[in-house]
Amino acid sequence: MKRGGYIVDARPDASRHPRILARDRVRAYLRQCPDTDERDARADRAVAQLIGEGALMPVRTGRVWHSSRFVDLRELDGYVRDSGRYCEYERGTRRALLPFRKGPLFMRRAIRFAVLKVV
Repeated sequence: MKRGGYIVDARPDASRHPRILARDRVRAYLRQCPDTDERDARADRAVAQLIGEGALMPVRTGRVWHSSRFVDLRELDGYVRDSGRYCEYERGTRRALLPFRKGPLFMRRAIRFAVLKVV
C-alpha cells in the first residue's frame, strides 16, 4: 500500500441474492454459503479497523450489477457446485430453470464496492 494510492474493496452484496435469468426474466435465485457470510464479516471488520486507525480513508462506496453468462443449466450447476460463495439454489427455484436447461442462462448479482485512499 503506497501512501496516496487507492484500494478497491469489491465483493458480491449478500443483501441481494443473485438472480438467474432465462429469456430476460428472473427464474431462480442463488443462496450464499454460511461460511461466506463469516468471511465477508471478517473482511468488513479488517477494513473498518484500518479506517479507524486512519490508514485508509473512504472516498466512494456503491453498488454495481454484474452479469455472467452460462451456456446451459449444466454449466450453471457446475458453477454453483464449485463456487466458494454460492452453495445452492433458493428452495424450489431450480425447478423453474428446467424448461430453459438448454440455455443460455444469466446470473445477475450486485457487487458492493468501496474506493479507499491510503493515507
